Amino acid sequence: MQIIVNARFLTQKVTGTQRFAINISRELKKLRPDTIFLAPPAILNRDLAAELDVKIIGSLNYRIYQKLHLPANLLWEQINLPKWLKKRGNPPLLSLVNLAPIFYANNFITVHDLAFRFYPQYFSRRFAFLYNLTVPRLARSAQRIFTVSQYSKKTLVQQLKIPAEKITVSYNAVDTDCWTSLHSQPSPYSWPYILAVGALEPRKNLTRLIATFQKINNDNLRLVIVGSANKEVFKKKDISSPDNKISPTNQQHVIFTGYLTDPQLNALYSHAVCFCYPSLFEGFGLPPLEAQAQGCPVIVSNRTSLPEVFAASALYCNPEEINDIKEQLETILKNNKLRQSLITAGYENLKRFSWKKSARIIADTIIDKQIISA
Repeated sequence: MQIIVNARFLTQKVTGTQRFAINISRELKKLRPDTIFLAPPAILNRDLAAELDVKIIGSLNYRIYQKLHLPANLLWEQINLPKWLKKRGNPPLLSLVNLAPIFYANNFITVHDLAFRFYPQYFSRRFAFLYNLTVPRLARSAQRIFTVSQYSKKTLVQQLKIPAEKITVSYNAVDTDCWTSLHSQPSPYSWPYILAVGALEPRKNLTRLIATFQKINNDNLRLVIVGSANKEVFKKKDISSPDNKISPTNQQHVIFTGYLTDPQLNALYSHAVCFCYPSLFEGFGLPPLEAQAQGCPVIVSNRTSLPEVFAASALYCNPEEINDIKEQLETILKNNKLRQSLITAGYENLKRFSWKKSARIIADTIIDKQIISA
């Protein structure tokens, strides 16, 4: 029995959800070589598409959408994709980045989190409208829902009234082929730094992190923030804008790198004094896990999925209390023995997560469901 994968994620810049989709797809290709990956023409990563042997469909209609300035990739997902599937007997369709064809009957969808419902004020009006319109409907009609933590599963049950037995948890992991230690390479910077990684949007709580950093009395220390803004998704201004009121004495100490490649990010992870992730809401929280893979001790928020994912391998902070974030940062900055114990605990924590295991859970769930339904 073949599985069809909705590979629209190949037209998107890689963030956490796309990284999940890419790695699950790679493992599915190994587990089930007959898996078919379908995508629209505007693929950003041609090498990855070739690796997955992606089939491009819907080219003629796609050109029409572009000429009319319509959201071509979304329309492809709602029109071209289900049309292709229905002609082939409605096989199981796996969608890995939240959205899927609304009127397709054999959907297996992945909902990473419900942040758009908990914090609608942080998202663009268009994005919030689209997700509030489609995700609840897709979740209720899907054959099965995959999500990335027990926390996200609980919120799907509570918020959307989805039966718990319809939801399967398939965790994120770290790509062991790409995320390898770079400690043999020199640090990208000549001074010690705290590292933060995430989209420049309010949910990541970077404004409070910057305010916290400005209270730390260490002229040699820097705060390096990696990430970019997405105006299509998030409502508020770029966190790096002048509105953030970074004090003149700290302007040279807070560094915004923008979007980085994996090797560039690896180098930053492996030489940071610590990684700080005071996020207000996470369905999983992949960047701190990536930091642990590079031997970097982490501080994370005590909210949502993060205690589930990091257990005893991290320090925790109240993300709404600047003094508490400061206390945890200063603790890790001053205590090298603690740093080393967190590094060791981080390596142990990584063993809980595997892309291969998560992909097998997804594949087995889809096949079992099809057999039962047959």
